[in-house]
This record gives sequence, C-alpha cells and structure tokens, in this order.
Amino acid sequence: MMMAGGSSSDGYKGPVRLIIVVAVLLICCCGGALTAVGVPLGEMMSFGKKHYNSQCDIALGPEPGASTSATATPTTASVPESAARQQRPETNPYAELHFDPADPNVTDRDLACASAMKTAPIQDEPWQEINTGPAVSCAADLALRYPEVAGTATMADYARDVIYSASIAGSTGQCTPTRAPTATVVENCGDPTATVASVILPATVGDQGYCGQVVDPKAASPGDLVFWEYIDRRATRVGVALGPGEVVTVDSGKFVRLEIPRDAEVQIKRVLGDAG
Repeated sequence: MMMAGGSSSDGYKGPVRLIIVVAVLLICCCGGALTAVGVPLGEMMSFGKKHYNSQCDIALGPEPGASTSATATPTTASVPESAARQQRPETNPYAELHFDPADPNVTDRDLACASAMKTAPIQDEPWQEINTGPAVSCAADLALRYPEVAGTATMADYARDVIYSASIAGSTGQCTPTRAPTATVVENCGDPTATVASVILPATVGDQGYCGQVVDPKAASPGDLVFWEYIDRRATRVGVALGPGEVVTVDSGKFVRLEIPRDAEVQIKRVLGDAG
C-alpha cells in the first residue's frame, strides 16, 4: 500500500513524484518507449508522468470540450498479421496508490483516478486490430436479438447481459441471452488479455466505463463497449458496438440502433478476448 506524500528537490512534489516512480518501474519492467539503460533520469520522470496522466485520462474518460482528433468513423480497419503488444502486468500497479485528501498537492482528479484504478486494467496504446472469435460473433448476434428474447433492460443491464452471454459462448457452445450474475468489484475489470471463465461487468454505467482496453474507433468490433456523455469523470451512456460505425443502446426504455457518436467525448473499450 503506497501513500503519496512528501517532497523532493527534483521539482516534483510528493504525490506526483511517487506516481512517476511507479510509472517508471512499470515502464522498465514491462517495456515501452524507454529503457532503464542510458536514459537520463529527468527524461524517464517526464515520460512516467505522461504515462500516469494517460492512464488516468483513459480510466476517467474524455473531458467535456476535449479535442476531436479521435472521432469515430464508419471505416473498416484491416487486421494486422500479428498484434505485437508490450507485456502487461497481471494487476494494475496504480491500484495501490493512495492519496491523502488533506494534502494540498492532491487534486480532485488524483482522487478520482486513484478510485478508478482499483478496477481499471493497465492500458496499452489504443488497439488497432479488429476483434474476432466466438465471443465476438455471439455479441454481434445478441446485441440485435436481445430485445426479442430477453425483454426490457436498463443500459447497464443490457451491456452486462450481452457481454456475459457472449463471453461464455465459446465454453458452452451456445449463444443465448443469459442474465449476468451479481456484479462484484474486481481488479482489471474486463481486461481482454486475461484468461477468465466469463466477463461480468459492474452494475452501473459509470463503473463499467473503467473496464476494458481502449480501442481505436476504426477498429471497433461487435461486443466492444461504447461509452459517451461523460459527467463528473464518469460515463453516463453505454452501448454495444456492432462494428466501427454502429452501436445498440437503450434510450428511454427502448432499444435503439445508432451511429457511434462522432465527438471526442466517446471511448470504445474492448472487454472480450479474441479467443472467446
């Protein structure tokens, strides 16, 4: 358990310095743009701070009025022959950070980020490849069939049921809508690289927004979760993607099929592994 506090003569105050140290250790152990050999400490600290800020930005979602450089487009992304990714830790190292709310150097964003990191998986750069496998095929089917065979649902329950049902399709050999079990708070929520028997999302849209690996909009695949309309650093809307251009969600109690909103306050997260 790590408590952020203190100060240092290198110019970084206690909370920020401790965060950066964790980021540097993560980068050195798990790969990245920098290595521990031959890189000045100041450069590593700067990169570490950017890494932490990037992880927080993804966990908490886009700020209102953010740049529109990462908008969703209805184009098709090609599937690379191999997706070379950095080794990622089994648990999010930032989950162990604790801040003293009374510390004047700790911001509301730091507190919100520390809370989100309890369940959010560590993030790679946005994935560029389209997802495949039995879970993905099942999610595409259930996203559209759910209203007919499962009845009404809230946005959060719709996402939970579709993702849970799709995640067990490979092991059961069946693609049928099933009510997701009671949600529990878990580390690395919806990490698509993890080997799990099933994917069980939290009960609320805001908590679901912390889950999964961020995906480039052009690579949005069936079963990816689309989050938008962020308020107070939490998503308020969620839907299940049908591909890079469309999403199914619940609006005023009705299931609707929409274009993925084309503004910066949107995040697409992958929670289903390609092995199903």
